[in-house]
Amino acid sequence: MLPVRVAGHRLAVLAVALYCSLVSSPGHAYIYAHNSNITHMIFEDMPSFFGSRVPKEGLVGVLVESRPLNACTPIEPPPRKPLPINNNLTNYIVLIRRYDCNFDIKVLHAQQAGFSAAIVHNVQSDRLLSMGSSNETIADEIEIPSVFTGYTAAQDLKKYIIGESGAYVVLWPEFSFPLSYYLIPFSGVMGMIILTMVTILIVRCVQHRKRARRNRLTKEQLKKIPIHKFKKGDEYDMCAICLDEYEDGDKLRILPCSHAYHCRCVDPWLTQTKKTCPVCKQRVVQPSPDHPESESENEEGGIGDGPGAGEEDSTERTPLLRASQPGSPSSNNGFSRNNSATDPTTITMSWDPYIHNLMEGGCVLDAVIVGYHPGQESVWAAKQGGTLSKITVNEIKQLVAKDRNSFFSNGVTVGNMKCTMLRDKINEEGDHTIDLRTKATEGEKDTYNICVAKSGQALVIVMGMKDAHGGKLNLKAHGMADYLRKSGY
Repeated sequence: MLPVRVAGHRLAVLAVALYCSLVSSPGHAYIYAHNSNITHMIFEDMPSFFGSRVPKEGLVGVLVESRPLNACTPIEPPPRKPLPINNNLTNYIVLIRRYDCNFDIKVLHAQQAGFSAAIVHNVQSDRLLSMGSSNETIADEIEIPSVFTGYTAAQDLKKYIIGESGAYVVLWPEFSFPLSYYLIPFSGVMGMIILTMVTILIVRCVQHRKRARRNRLTKEQLKKIPIHKFKKGDEYDMCAICLDEYEDGDKLRILPCSHAYHCRCVDPWLTQTKKTCPVCKQRVVQPSPDHPESESENEEGGIGDGPGAGEEDSTERTPLLRASQPGSPSSNNGFSRNNSATDPTTITMSWDPYIHNLMEGGCVLDAVIVGYHPGQESVWAAKQGGTLSKITVNEIKQLVAKDRNSFFSNGVTVGNMKCTMLRDKINEEGDHTIDLRTKATEGEKDTYNICVAKSGQALVIVMGMKDAHGGKLNLKAHGMADYLRKSGY
């Protein structure tokens, strides 16, 4: 970090130096040489650091050479006779040679002699210098403006010294942008803006950290979740996080939703990311009145979600996924039976993480998970408003029927969509999938790939986007069915 601090320090010093140079620098000025009201020459000069500034409207006067030339001693006053160019013009400007004494002494002698301004010129050099004072007392006495010019300019200016010819000079200040006049208000406004932005940023960071802490488990809460030592024959077989099968002696964290994971896998998730189950997204602990959950958690389905929500007070050890009727899928994995009078056989999910996982990736248009056991054919979960959710009991029976000879010639229907059979491996060990293609109709000219994958109790059916490749859909459906099979479904 040391090089960064040194670089920042140097940058700050450079900025201050630049500001001071812009505000404090005397800048340039110009000498206009006139003859008979016609401008003949313009010379660049440098104002001094002492005395008054050259007036904005300029200073007009007749040029007189100093006597003595270096003005290190009191000099002769300007002539008293009226100026031929303008009887009202009374300003005289003296031309002084550099060296032999300090600048402030030269200008003070010019002021004492009665000159309105002084021009000090270099000797054998056209380099411009900023004239400074060596004595503050002398500098405080000086009131007239003074400038410094080069040697060549001085030689040319001497041609305009004779007043009878109608020659005169004008000292003009260089136009300079009033930086300090605008820089101070601008700096104040920018400072307020930066201060406001920093304050907002700090507030947002604090809010984010508080929100993150509310969404994570504390170590005390984590200790209250039971740990189970795995033994062969247990109902758990594979960790859904690392996808490794459990071995004897593995420590498993059993969440209230009955999902189990390696402690080394799920503990960092719960304490550093989210206090929800990685699979079903259900909260591990119920929110307390003092710490209401954020909107993002509400949307994920933790509050009042699922069957029986709000029926009784819950504790940290109370499963959020309450079992429904014995033998139904919800007794273990959160499926609940829909008692709709119009369709008593339909099963819907109290949440849809499985459908959500299937829809991720941008290649799936529609998805449904159905049970196919004889007499229990039903929809377990489906995309809301999707076509596949309209699948019928007869269509489910047809997909798992033993007699499949007519499928390639006659096709099948899924969700009332007529489909062509492309590949049928649903009864082959290690595959258990069907690849279909919808047929074009008068109302729908486009066709879509559909893949069906079978687990122990369910069919996973996905329909791809218009141009989705069937291989990607097959992997999606097969992966979900394989997970359900290993989970006992």
